[in-house]
Amino acid sequence: MNTINKTIFAALAVLLPSQALCQPGLEECISMAYRNYPQIEEYNLIETSRKYDLSNAAMAWIPQLSVSGSVKWQSDVVEMPFEMPGFEFNIPHDQYGVTADLTQQIWDGGATGIKRKLVDAGADVKSKQLDVNLYSIRSTVQNVYLGIVLIDRQLKLDDLLKASLERSLEEVTALGNAGVAYESDKDQIKVNLLSCEQQNVSLLTDRKAYVKMLSLLTGSEISPNGEFRAPSIVRTLATEVNRPELALFDAQAKQAQLQRDQISAGLSPRLNLNLQAGYGRPGLNMLSGEFDTYLVAGLKLQWNIGNFYTLHNDRAKADANARSIELARSSFLLNTSIEAARKESEIDKAADVLTRDEEIITLRENIRKAAELQYKEGILKMNDYLSMLDEEFKARLNYDVHDVQYMMALYDLQNTLGTPDNQ
Repeated sequence: MNTINKTIFAALAVLLPSQALCQPGLEECISMAYRNYPQIEEYNLIETSRKYDLSNAAMAWIPQLSVSGSVKWQSDVVEMPFEMPGFEFNIPHDQYGVTADLTQQIWDGGATGIKRKLVDAGADVKSKQLDVNLYSIRSTVQNVYLGIVLIDRQLKLDDLLKASLERSLEEVTALGNAGVAYESDKDQIKVNLLSCEQQNVSLLTDRKAYVKMLSLLTGSEISPNGEFRAPSIVRTLATEVNRPELALFDAQAKQAQLQRDQISAGLSPRLNLNLQAGYGRPGLNMLSGEFDTYLVAGLKLQWNIGNFYTLHNDRAKADANARSIELARSSFLLNTSIEAARKESEIDKAADVLTRDEEIITLRENIRKAAELQYKEGILKMNDYLSMLDEEFKARLNYDVHDVQYMMALYDLQNTLGTPDNQ
């Protein structure tokens, strides 16, 4: 049976490296998760809405045509107060008319331009808000990926412990055959081997679940046989905040300023060119009782001075909105700086723990080696030796756990401050 297992493992050792080369790294998994997330389609919807809104805003400069018709009866009509020989006025009481009005905007005080800019600003705010909503994907993928890395390290340690126990079992069996070891010593080792197998099964189950989670996040079938390499990340001393929230605050501030500009544009008069063509009875000649066509052209100036009544309140409201955005930005920067300082402290603590772990591993290894010799010399009991072997294994496990936690802390700080591309 052992020969068959060794053959299978040898075959896997040849096949797995080629699969490991195709395994996506952490940053690639993050990019895949962004592209796979359903809400990513909202970017296209925002751009589509922007395009249509800009097109609608541009319609203000296209001549506006309206057609109307009327039929009416009047109880009284125009009559001459005197009679004129040779002229007879007969204006009917029923009147008919069809008109087509064409209006061309000439000047609007910049209102249309401001409206187009507001459309762009509104779309930018929605896009930046979406950036903020999607930013958490990065940390989610990082935690899952590094969780797999940690499990893989635990599996390797479990294999090392199992190999050490199997070697000890062979030695104890040989000593037992020579009559210098107890049968119970072999039983203790076998119990530890069974515990290793239990731990291995549990870790493999957890690993399968994590790989499945990563596959769902990335929208790609991640091979469970591939190698998940620990990403290389260096500690940065940068303290500048580059989070997507800052871009959102900038977009909101720009939108607030444009809203204030729109208030000013609303104070300007409007100048339009009007053309009216009509056919009806009567025409422009009110004294004629016949159907006639007519044409009227002119300029129309409109100035709604009612906007001045609410000017102070409107500007105060816009200023309050802008102030609110700046306060939100300042609060965000302060809270982020405090959080970054706390995480810097956690990184320092994690680095110190790793240094101590390395020293502990060296000492535990020396103690275990000495205990192994003492057992062979009959000075130490198997139970005590296994206890020291277990302590060495725990020390190595603690190092791997703390090392992954250190990487997580570095990524956590990076996510808190923001990445250069905010992705």
